[in-house]
Amino acid sequence: MGSKSLLNKFDFSLLYEGDLLTRCLFTIVALITYRLATYIPIPGINLQLINDFFSKNSHGVFGVFNLLSGGALGRMTILSLNVVPYVVSSIIIQLILATIKGVNEIKNNNELRRSQMNSYIRYVTIILCIIQSFAILLGLENMNTGDNIIVLFPGFWFRVIGIFSLLGGTMFLVWLGEKINTNGIGNGISLIIFTGIISELHNALSSIFTLNRAGSVSIIMIFFIFLLFLLLLALIIFVERSYRKIFVQYPRKQSKRGLYNDNHTYIPLKLNIAGVIPTIFANAIILTPITIANFHKEYAWSDFILSHFSAGKITYMVFYLILMIFFSFFYTAFVFNPQEVADTLRKNGNFIPGKRPGNHTCSYLQYVVFRLTFFGSLYLCSICLVPEVMRYYYSIPLIFGGTSLLIIVNVIIDTISQLQAHIFANRYDAFMKKSELGNL
Repeated sequence: MGSKSLLNKFDFSLLYEGDLLTRCLFTIVALITYRLATYIPIPGINLQLINDFFSKNSHGVFGVFNLLSGGALGRMTILSLNVVPYVVSSIIIQLILATIKGVNEIKNNNELRRSQMNSYIRYVTIILCIIQSFAILLGLENMNTGDNIIVLFPGFWFRVIGIFSLLGGTMFLVWLGEKINTNGIGNGISLIIFTGIISELHNALSSIFTLNRAGSVSIIMIFFIFLLFLLLLALIIFVERSYRKIFVQYPRKQSKRGLYNDNHTYIPLKLNIAGVIPTIFANAIILTPITIANFHKEYAWSDFILSHFSAGKITYMVFYLILMIFFSFFYTAFVFNPQEVADTLRKNGNFIPGKRPGNHTCSYLQYVVFRLTFFGSLYLCSICLVPEVMRYYYSIPLIFGGTSLLIIVNVIIDTISQLQAHIFANRYDAFMKKSELGNL
């Protein structure tokens, strides 16, 4: 009787594998909700004139920002800012914490400290949303000229309603991303950006063939664009799946037969440890002031920014390159601590062959990580700058750029890895319960 009740319990526990299906469905519903929300406009906006304005400026910085927002900026909806303020605030908080002595305590210790850091990020996100929203709304009001009335009812209440609309949209996406992290599959913020980019794929393809029909791009150039796209995609997949293996030796253990058994494993270090984060950070930093300057062209500071940091300018590319290299090293140092890894190996009695435990192991790990980060940053710069030059001279769609491809590939790889982890965990639990039943 007891064995039968336990067997029934085991059969019901197999339904736990449905948790993966539930997580996938939750993620899909959340992303569909995000896409539907990108069509909710800010009150008091002439949508026809806004669409005309962004269609004429689709190849500049507005096009990049519009791509990251999934087309929401081009429709001037409540999600026009997307999660960019949250990404920028994360950068600011992490930079501040990196200069504080207790950064490792906040990063590595208990959940309370990490929740405090997340709270600081949200506070800064709110401040950035208010500043960016006010600047964009004020710029829209300044665009009212003659018969071109973009803002139907300019003034105090339009700004108040617009700020709260944009702020509410961004905080909704932050909340939705956290819910995906908790109840879904994949990284919520990355999936939101990924979905926005993929949603613009059909527009990119149609724009290529429109340029061909207009005679601006030849069929040979279209073939070259797709070939470059496939080569970049193959390179990104190859590099993102590449690892540098650092072998770790276990201490020798005596078996029952009196023989010693040598075991070893390895620490996998990706060639591009920082992943897509440096490109997202660099785009968020460099696009925010350029976007605001485009809405306020009557000021001297906006002329300076637009004349030196427009797409295709040497200053823009150099600054973009410096930001990617900086964030590659910064984020790698934030997520991988050689001293911590060396201490963990020493405490467990493990060691890297040919390296003494402790400081020598730490120095060796620092050397390897520095080289990987250096080549990884060069890889990011080449992936992002080559399509940038092509886009400036040949007006290729933004979705074929390096940043877009990096985000797409990394998000897919990360999501598949999490799916595999859930499948293996569920099957392992089911296997363990089955083995317990077999021992009865």
